[in-house]
Amino acid sequence: MSYDLFLSRDYFTFSCAHLVIGEKFYETLHGHNYKLLVNVYGTQGKDNMVINFHSIKRILKPLVDSLDHFILIPSNNKLLQISEKGEQITVQIPHLDKEYEFPKSDVVILQIENTTVEELSHYFVKMLAQNEELKQDNISQITVTVFEYEGQGVTTELFPVH
Repeated sequence: MSYDLFLSRDYFTFSCAHLVIGEKFYETLHGHNYKLLVNVYGTQGKDNMVINFHSIKRILKPLVDSLDHFILIPSNNKLLQISEKGEQITVQIPHLDKEYEFPKSDVVILQIENTTVEELSHYFVKMLAQNEELKQDNISQITVTVFEYEGQGVTTELFPVH
């Protein structure tokens, strides 16, 4: 028998600022209150569980907390130039003649192409995929849904887990 174990808690939320930049679009610096939903698909394993809820909480909460109340900058966006000088991060958007400067302590630079819900969902599922506890034989798939508003978000699947 297969199960869909899901977990979405109040502390799987994070608030942050970001901008979205593409060749033909630009969303100025703004913020969201994101919420995550994690699904783990599989059969009963040890102790008759797909995985212990406490394990998922312990794995995911630090990842969520690491983004909470920061400015998220995508390092893999070819339209951005990111530089550090002392305790400052400068983000330039040459084709728009824009420049932002932030305290380094307020910024998280993510190795993603843009700070869209698609990329954030993919980021979280990749981070979960690196955790050995989720590489159990009885777990067949993991999905992470990132909501930027209630009823609006994206799900990324990690399949197969192994």
